[in-house]
Amino acid sequence: MFWLLLSFSAFAQDELDLKAIKALDAELPVTEYSGRVEDFEQRRYTSRHQYPFKKTKLKSILTSGTEHGHVKAGIFLIRIKDNQALQVTESFYGKFYKLQDDQGFKYIESNDGSCLYKLKTEFVNNIEKELALYVPPLKYTPAPTNIIRSDFDKKLKVLPEVTIMMGMVQGDYMKDLFNDNKAATGFTNQYGLHFATAWELPVKAGLVLHYEKSTYNLRAGGNVIYSSVSFGPQFKTKDFELWGETFRLQTQFRVSPFARAAAETSQGNIDFKFNSADFMLVAEHPVKNDWGEFVLGLFFQTQWLNIKQQPEVVSINATNETNKSIGLSLAQVFE
Repeated sequence: MFWLLLSFSAFAQDELDLKAIKALDAELPVTEYSGRVEDFEQRRYTSRHQYPFKKTKLKSILTSGTEHGHVKAGIFLIRIKDNQALQVTESFYGKFYKLQDDQGFKYIESNDGSCLYKLKTEFVNNIEKELALYVPPLKYTPAPTNIIRSDFDKKLKVLPEVTIMMGMVQGDYMKDLFNDNKAATGFTNQYGLHFATAWELPVKAGLVLHYEKSTYNLRAGGNVIYSSVSFGPQFKTKDFELWGETFRLQTQFRVSPFARAAAETSQGNIDFKFNSADFMLVAEHPVKNDWGEFVLGLFFQTQWLNIKQQPEVVSINATNETNKSIGLSLAQVFE
């Protein structure tokens, strides 16, 4: 009898504790999901418990924006249209859509804006922080739009040039000097050493040193040999295009106190000394080569002569006539 009463007492105690638990459970807040049921579906697990998950639509992924990332070689891409796996043979940088799908895949934006491949998110290394190399200032003043910048050369560069010139001379001065019409035509050879600046200004300046030797024929088999060493400034324009080729212009003004003319005449040998002034205009066509530039040109020269010394047996007044030359020039500019 005693054991029966003890059992009833324990059962009553258990019943009392159960009611307390139920009362406590009723006081707890209730959580309800207010979303749409169709946004969830059940995953199939081998375990006895199943959890809901939210489906991510492709349209949402494509409108989520992109971020830059890097993918190493050796991983596999999944082609979306047929789920074919393709191995990446070389690492690459690309744009990846920010939103991943419910299976943990990142989608790749192609160069044309389409989306053809996807890969596991863990294979994408985000590089957005590495690309954020510049932080804009909080306050700034816009730069003026009318800034005038001028080019200048940090150091002076001088290019040497060797020149050979050959041509014909219309020797009006020599014809008057020797009173011989045959001396109206001659041939000239000139050799020059030039130094020109290589700077950004439209006109390049320099210096020239020339040696000229011209020959004129006289009646009765005589001839006149004119020679001089002259020097002076030169100026060259910048290269310009004409008929699809590169050209430039060069001018020289040279003087010489050492000009002389040695003549063999029927009266004997006569020697004149002059002060000379020469103006030359050259049209040049430069061609690049291993040493610098090879320059092919056409020149025109006007020469003024003033007698400063003549033989005692000859007395000739100065004349206003000039000698004019035209011909071909060949030069090499060394850079």
